[in-house]
Order: sequence, then structure tokens, then C-alpha cells
Amino acid sequence: MRTSQIICKLGSAILLLFLSTGAEAQFIERLGKKAQKAAERTVERRVENEASKKTDKALDEVLEGDGKSSKKEKKEKTSSSKEEKSESSNSKKEKSASSGSKEESSTSAGSKSSSNIVTGSQFFPDGALLFNENFSKDAQGDFPANWNTNSGGEVILVNGEKALRFYPNGRYIVKTGALPENYALEFDLITENLDSKGLAGSRFGLDFTDEQSLDRPKSAARFGFSLWKASTTCNQLLVESFGQVSNKMNNHIPFKMQDKFNTSTHFTMVVNGSRLRVYINNDKTIDLPSFLSDNLARYIQFYLRGTDMNEKHVVAIANIKITEEGNDIRSQILKGRFTTNKILFASGSDEIESASFTILNDVADAIKSGNATFKIIGHTDSDGDEDKNLELSRKRAESVKKYLASKGISSSMLITEGKGEADPVASNNTAEGKAQNRRVEFIKN
Repeated sequence: MRTSQIICKLGSAILLLFLSTGAEAQFIERLGKKAQKAAERTVERRVENEASKKTDKALDEVLEGDGKSSKKEKKEKTSSSKEEKSESSNSKKEKSASSGSKEESSTSAGSKSSSNIVTGSQFFPDGALLFNENFSKDAQGDFPANWNTNSGGEVILVNGEKALRFYPNGRYIVKTGALPENYALEFDLITENLDSKGLAGSRFGLDFTDEQSLDRPKSAARFGFSLWKASTTCNQLLVESFGQVSNKMNNHIPFKMQDKFNTSTHFTMVVNGSRLRVYINNDKTIDLPSFLSDNLARYIQFYLRGTDMNEKHVVAIANIKITEEGNDIRSQILKGRFTTNKILFASGSDEIESASFTILNDVADAIKSGNATFKIIGHTDSDGDEDKNLELSRKRAESVKKYLASKGISSSMLITEGKGEADPVASNNTAEGKAQNRRVEFIKN
């Protein structure tokens, strides 16, 4: 029965209930019209409810056809949303960490952290430059002069910039000679057309070794990942040590590497003696304290396994840089002395700038592992009044103590002292020298 027919019958029934003659006729007529409209609304609501139920059911059947698939999609969307938020947050942190290298910068309105959670998950190399490669002197199509390989390769253009394209099943080393005990390696990994076809068993990675050779090393610490999206290990990072090494390791660390394919991804690898830290797009993903034992990492081999030139797979690296870094904070703290000018304060104040939280967190972790008493000494440059500088250095040392105490270090383990401008390590006649003199020392008692 149609909706209009139902409404008419209901309206007629209501009219019969109030049927009358004479003076009540107009009232009944008006009442009948209102009753009819009420009936129309009631029927329309019921029809809408029934239609809504059937629509919901149909949508459920479409969207939930495969329960596992639906749950998987929801998880991927949630994960994607979290990663977008994380990338946005890390971008803000990177800008904060890279701004205002001098202490005497003015305090901005956003200098205070908006969150109570601060991590030490970023690293920006600033050591002496050992090697820098942008292939500017190499012709497009040639193999670069500063590299060796057992497989071949070529300089290509990517968005107008040069990169070294690896050929399948090749090994590549830089002509740097033996690397120091502490260094940072940076490079951009550029990939294109990495779909599933022709990528079974493919892998990209680095071997850290004490052998200067293009052959597969007899002993090495390996970092790598699958380039095959269909592989079960595609979203895992491989860390493996093999050969005559005292610290054997073979592990797969979860990481959504698949999201980094067919784009450019920045890698930073920090070597501190036996310790390896890996940062991907400036976020720390690996930190292994004894992975490079037995004097590994004096040489680095890049390697590419698999891929297919006919499928136009592209795996290339660009903007390669190696810098010599100092000992990591933990090793220096445990040895008894650590000095840094990367703890920044607002101009003329003892307020710690948020860009300093990362290094302070590393200091806190190192002190906790050592379980010893430390003296925190503040220093300033020679600008301004000498007595005021002395007092400012004391207050700054005390601010550092309070911050470390907030990270779980007992205040009884921390002693503070201020030396003002009395103990310079560089000339106060230049901006660079003043920046070196504005520093904080940590000395084990």
C-alpha cells in the first residue's frame, strides 16, 4: 500500500472519530487537517526508519564483506593518521632545534614546550666534514670518480639534482680510507617504480666492516631492508652481524619502510665506537650499543640485491656526507667529563630554551647509567658586568640541575657551580669564540 493511501485512510478514520454537525463542523475540519498532517509525519518517520535500516544493512554488507580486510584498512588508516601527526610534530621539533644557534637570541612566544613529553629522538650532525658528495663534477651517465663498485652504476638526474643509481646485485664503497671511531653518515635514498613486479628477494642496505674490499665481507654488521612490497619482511629493518664477531645479532625491527618507497628518504647513521644509531627522516629508529664491536665500521659498503633494470626500478643515493663527530654523550659522561655549548638559554636569563631539551635528556640518561655524583658548572662570555655574569652562570647551572631532577635524577647527586666569564676556552673578541665560552660542564665527582 502506498504512503499516500495510508495517510488518507488514517486521516479519514480520525475524522470519523470527531464527526459532528452544526457549530462544531469548522472546528472538526481544522482538527481533521491537523490530525492528517500528524499522521503524515508519523508515517514518513516510519518509512524513513525502515529505509535507514535497510540502507545500513546494505552498507554493512559492502564495507564488512571481509571482516579481516575491513579491520586491516581501519588499522592502516589509524596508523597513517598517527604518522602524519608524528611527521608534523617532528617537523616542528626540527625547526625548533635548528633555530637560534647563538645563546643571545631573543626569546620567542613559542619558546616554551607545549607538551610535557620530550624525546631525544633526533640528531643533527655538526662535526668536521670528512666527505661530501653531490656528484657535481661527474657527467650524467658516468660512474662517479670518488666511488668503486663491482657491478656498475651511473649518475642520473632526479628533479634536476644528481644522484648515483645502483645497478642490481652490486656493492659500492667511497674512496675515503678508514673512517674514525666516531662519525655520522648522511644520505638521501631515492627510489622509483618499486612495485611488486620483479622485486622478489630484492634488498638494499649497508655493511659496516673492517675490510676495504668490494667482495662480501667476511665479518660485518649489516643494516638493510626488503624492497619487495609483497615480502613478509618489507616493513622490517634487518640488523645482523656475522663472521668473526664477538657480538652476534640477527633481528628484524618493525618499521613501515614500505611507506618510504617511490620517494626520497633521508638517512643519518651515527657511529660511536661500537654503538650504531639510525635516524630515518630525522627520527631515531635504531640504537644498538654494541652492534659495531670488534672495530667494525672503519669501512662502509652500500649494497643492492635484486631489482630489474627492464622494469625501470630505480634505487639511487644523493647528498652523501660524512662528518667526524665527538664521542657520544654517554661515553663522555662515564669517562668523567662532558662539556657542551648546545644547552641554550634565553638572552640574559636562566630560562632553558626548548631546543636544548634533547641534549639534556641524553645527559640525564647517561648520568642515570653511571650512578655517580656530578658537578654542573655554568660559564658565560665576557659581555656585560662581570659580577652579573657570575651570578647568571650560577643560576643557569641551577636551572640545568632542576631540569635533570625532573627527569628522575636525585638532587643529591647534582652539585652546581658558576664561573661566569673567568674560564674562557676561546677568544671573546669574536661571535664564534663567545658562543664557545657560553657552555655547561658536567664533571664526575
